[in-house]
Amino acid sequence: MLDLSQYESLGAALRSAIERWAEEVCLIESDREQERCRLTYRQFGDAALRVAAGWQENGFAPGDRAAILMSNQSKWLISAYAVFFCGGVLVPLDYKLTPGEHLALLAHSKSRALIVEYPIWRALSQSGSSATRIETTLVTEAPAGADLAGAKRWEEFRGEKAPEFRSRKRQDAACIVYSSGTGGRPKGCVLTHENYLEQCAAVSPLWPFWPGARYLSIIPTNHAIDFMGGFVMPFTGGGTVVHLRTLRPEYIREAFTRYKITYMAVVPLILKNLERGLRERFAALPPIKRRLWNALVRVNRLATRRRPRLQLSRVLLKKVHQAFGGELRALLVGGAFTEPKTLEFFHDLGIQIANGYGCTEACTAITVNDMKPFRPDTLGKPVTGMQVRIINAGADGVGEVAVRS
Repeated sequence: MLDLSQYESLGAALRSAIERWAEEVCLIESDREQERCRLTYRQFGDAALRVAAGWQENGFAPGDRAAILMSNQSKWLISAYAVFFCGGVLVPLDYKLTPGEHLALLAHSKSRALIVEYPIWRALSQSGSSATRIETTLVTEAPAGADLAGAKRWEEFRGEKAPEFRSRKRQDAACIVYSSGTGGRPKGCVLTHENYLEQCAAVSPLWPFWPGARYLSIIPTNHAIDFMGGFVMPFTGGGTVVHLRTLRPEYIREAFTRYKITYMAVVPLILKNLERGLRERFAALPPIKRRLWNALVRVNRLATRRRPRLQLSRVLLKKVHQAFGGELRALLVGGAFTEPKTLEFFHDLGIQIANGYGCTEACTAITVNDMKPFRPDTLGKPVTGMQVRIINAGADGVGEVAVRS
């Protein structure tokens, strides 16, 4: 992993990663049975620099804002790095919002550039005028012959000259993230380069990446947990991000075995569905096999109470771990409450669930359960650099969570 204390910005760290792991695979994009692209760090960097060159020739300057509106795919991360290379501020938006909500957030963020999928761009174009400040719109995967009405094709956008890297300071804004976690209309959370670099340095020792480690990205990357776990952490460790262009369960299951996934972030609902499917499979075993299986689970439970013992679990409960590709180290869960019984179920199988507490404003994680020893009833201890207090607590101990870093 890079020593992130040596860098002033995400752009500088990612630039160094591209140079250090130039020939390692950083991105895989798969659509059902077809692999659509596989990029090395060098190829990823070259693609981003073409976009950066075009923007700079169109007047995009340090501090300018660029919004991304698309589902998880290689062009999302390529475009994000191009923004950071130019010294810009990234505005990652939720592609599942309505056109009216998209236009409102584009106007509120004062974005000058927009990278958008063709179907979403069409919906925006048909929704009427707006007060946005968008000057350059790049549309991805537009059909041949499509009238883009002044927008440009992402695949053809480039500049004549090599772009210049624009340095930023740690205190400068890196992203404006629109989260509705406080209720009502998303307000726009400004996160600095230091926020991301310090958070990555704090959590990477818990879930390290290295060349060959693979992260399966299924949560939209505009969310804090996937932006960190599915972009910043793997890239600063030389790992690989796998994007699926479909979220059908059978293709997610196939991706685990096909790509030997190391980590994946999930929301509790997905985790609950995985639990339900596994319980049904166990219940369908013949009586003798079911008793043997339950005995192995009990042995693993006793052996892993004090700390996870991944290699032992993979031997005792081989078939379950093979179903997850045989290389899975942890599922990162966030976004809502996870039932302790669900956490206990997976821990008994030797599948670590990285459960914790966080929010967008904290740049992802505030506390993390390191499972040493295993307890399903806690969100863990504060990560390095975080201080947590409960203030204005009532007689029952319930109060307001105050966080400082």
